[in-house]
Amino acid sequence: MRDVLDPQVNGSVHPAVARAQQLVPLLRERIIETEELRRLPEATIQDGIDAELFSLLLPEALGGAGGGPREFVDVLRTLAQGDPSAAWTMSFFIAHGWMLARWPEAAQRKIFQGDGPVLVAVAANPPGRAERVEGGYRLSGRWGYCSGVLNANWVQLAAKIEGEEELRLFLIPRAEVEVPDTWYMAGMKGTGSNDVVVHDSFIPEVFSLELAAWLPRDNPGAALYPESTYAYDIRDLLVFLLPALLLGAGQALIGDYRHRLDTRRAAFDSTLTGDTVAGQLRYARAVSQLRAAEAVLDRAVRQTLEVNAASTESMSDELRANIKLDCLSVGRLVWEAIQLAMRGSGAAIYRTNDDTQHFLRDVEVILGHLTIDEDGMLERAGQVLLGRADGPSATRNFT
Repeated sequence: MRDVLDPQVNGSVHPAVARAQQLVPLLRERIIETEELRRLPEATIQDGIDAELFSLLLPEALGGAGGGPREFVDVLRTLAQGDPSAAWTMSFFIAHGWMLARWPEAAQRKIFQGDGPVLVAVAANPPGRAERVEGGYRLSGRWGYCSGVLNANWVQLAAKIEGEEELRLFLIPRAEVEVPDTWYMAGMKGTGSNDVVVHDSFIPEVFSLELAAWLPRDNPGAALYPESTYAYDIRDLLVFLLPALLLGAGQALIGDYRHRLDTRRAAFDSTLTGDTVAGQLRYARAVSQLRAAEAVLDRAVRQTLEVNAASTESMSDELRANIKLDCLSVGRLVWEAIQLAMRGSGAAIYRTNDDTQHFLRDVEVILGHLTIDEDGMLERAGQVLLGRADGPSATRNFT
């Protein structure tokens, strides 16, 4: 099988992937600095700007590359090999640019009118509350897990309108929200995923959009741009964010394990661990697990591209459930590969200045994210595949 997700093997590497590869050693050098700051260093933001990564998914009309799920996965996986925390925040800025291109033209014209990059942080849960007033809304609330907010210049928040059930989205300048210092974590420290607080702020009508109009294929942005990606369902791209990061982090960890096999000597007899049967077995099994993860993710991306190219209809719940299962499998396979390698690596990998322990903490936190938590997702996918799902949108949360 052609390993189309491996930029080193694939002969048609997107320029953005090549530029992301150049950032990997820089992200590694800044791991400790990023953790201590608990957000991305300005140098990393500038590197992302210079490499034009944040415009990867923007339409060409807005100066972007018009990329899609394939390029998204390749860039994220590459960045995660340098630092999963940094890759997480950068990937959100990439994806949120694509999400902003789905807003009506009037909002986009105001947002993209400046010269600098538009870096949007997003928080949806718990939803805030809003009241309709003349010319717009009064917005209040406190939202959690707003990744990248300390590096962002805009924030997109979800809220319920008083007396209504449907959620609406609101765009507000970063300077107009309060950001309490809440991000104290054992892993993913560098993502700056602080809470966001808004106190009765006026939001003009142009910066409000019904969530139900923004999610599907016929969103407002779909009519503005010729690139097909803007006519995708929101889930068709976001579902690949975490699996791509996990795969990249896993590849970095197994790469570091390979280095230890070539340099670390076993206790008592000083045999190179790479010369031991245990080391060879562990490495071979870990590589096999990662190759399986790559193949599963590749199939899911390919199916998404093919289905969207073949029809303007929404993807069936059955296929969406299967793609979600593929993404869950990627996480499980990567974690199994990591566990194989870690059990044969000795205690030194847990030194606080060792990159491996940093990657391990980040991976464990990513695996706890609600969109890749197996308990809830497997149950829902099982209901869909067995014809036992109820409600009008059984796979709404499969992002």
